[in-house]
Amino acid sequence: MADRVVIVDGDSLTAKLMCFALEDAGFEVAVAMCGEDAFDLVLTRETSLLILDINLPDTDGFALLSELRARRYAGPSIFVTARGGIADKLRGFALGAEDYIVKPFEPLELVARVACIIRRVRRADLMTMGTIVRAGDAELSIGELSYRSGAIDATSLTPTEMRILEVLMRNPTVAISRERLIERIWGYDFIGETNRVDVYIRRIRCKIEPDPDRPRYLHTVRGIGYLFRTEGSIQVDLSATPRKLKVVQAIPA
Repeated sequence: MADRVVIVDGDSLTAKLMCFALEDAGFEVAVAMCGEDAFDLVLTRETSLLILDINLPDTDGFALLSELRARRYAGPSIFVTARGGIADKLRGFALGAEDYIVKPFEPLELVARVACIIRRVRRADLMTMGTIVRAGDAELSIGELSYRSGAIDATSLTPTEMRILEVLMRNPTVAISRERLIERIWGYDFIGETNRVDVYIRRIRCKIEPDPDRPRYLHTVRGIGYLFRTEGSIQVDLSATPRKLKVVQAIPA
């Protein structure tokens, strides 16, 4: 069965261009010209990927994606829009978008990005179906896209947030660089701003930390990247320089 892509774009010419390119590549495509029409298309049938513009006749793409997430759409999404400012890009990634493409775009590149994202998500789903990752008092339920800990009740995650947290929780007390996270989450062929990792980390902290400004679990290691640490694990000197980073002591259980 063909993967189903939903396009939400108020520009009929752009929507047709994307539709033709994706259908020619073997995808099933549904098109909505406004946010209101998108809900039925996305939520009533299995959707492999969502493509949406920011400037829509009845809403904006940011609000639409947020509402779809609230209604339990957990699939991948791509913003395709004429708005190329860094603030818009960061906001899109913070909402959980897998990619952000600025118009005008090359249709074949769009098709390649869509196919790559769907393959990556499907591969991750097959590998982690029903998996629960535990680190100390923290628990990540991959199939349910949820996280809980001794400090916070169950909270929902986007697929990208889940994958980032999974990498960090499977390697507790190990500092993982931004570049390594990009390779693991977006792939070696990633093209884009490396600071999208920082955007996602801030987003995750707001969900899993009692006080995001004073993280208890998800720590920044200066000059290296990020580290997940819980009580009962090894304490790392987070102020050390990269050459001097070291384990300093075990925290009593």
